[in-house]
Amino acid sequence: MLPALVAAVTASAGDVAGQIRASERGGVFQVVDGTKIRIEYGRPHAKGRELYGNVLPWGKIWSGANWATTFEVDRDITINGHALAAGKYSFWLELQPEEWTAIIDPQPRRFHMNPPRESDDQVRFKVTPVTGPHVEALTWTFPEVRSTGTTLQLAWGEKRVSFDIGVQPSRPVEVAPDVAERYVGSYRLTYGEQFGGREVAFDIRYENGRLMAKWESSPLVAEPILVPLGANMFVPGDHDESGGLLDVMTEFVFEFTPIEGRATGFELRALDDRLWGTAVRSN
Repeated sequence: MLPALVAAVTASAGDVAGQIRASERGGVFQVVDGTKIRIEYGRPHAKGRELYGNVLPWGKIWSGANWATTFEVDRDITINGHALAAGKYSFWLELQPEEWTAIIDPQPRRFHMNPPRESDDQVRFKVTPVTGPHVEALTWTFPEVRSTGTTLQLAWGEKRVSFDIGVQPSRPVEVAPDVAERYVGSYRLTYGEQFGGREVAFDIRYENGRLMAKWESSPLVAEPILVPLGANMFVPGDHDESGGLLDVMTEFVFEFTPIEGRATGFELRALDDRLWGTAVRSN
């Protein structure tokens, strides 16, 4: 009888393990301008079931399978315009046919069948799900990454919902008007002999709180943002059509020489301090 009992217990344990493995734990992280964002969650499978309004009844507060989805950031962020302090949270969704409520709760360790009660220390906001191609296993992704933030998306079955995350810039691009006046104008940039010694135009304007340059025959970006690096020092930044910073290029550093509060020129240097060019103001 004992071997049979052992076999039965072993089989039962195998069944439980199989149920746990049916919703394996997964995770994904994204770093945006030094801010690390991490999601960890259980991954149930659809298995041909009608999910929304059935497996997940309307009005249900849901957070995946097994332990609740955790959401962790190491710096303060915004999510859909709502401020969220650095820390680790549980992430829930209250499901309704047309509109869901996102609930970010300060207690990260909660079982999925024990949703939090509404409280003042939660972040809550409405989101609208959309329909898309079938996703068999619950999946969180970062489908879009920008220098100023990222899009976080949940997808399961035919539904998906997206969240816009904004991060604090490590290099602010805004320049005060009185500071910008020192640099605005036209320059003639002469490259070093290693680049043929040719002379090109380099113009700086002030627009929407930023120093924008137009660089003739630029080796990087023809019209970069000048991103402040330190006193009278800038690096070029690529940007989108609206002027949003896309990337900071550290191959070159612009070191300006101010005399009586007005830049008379600048040196173009590589990060190892090699001189690549010299510019003088032409107006």
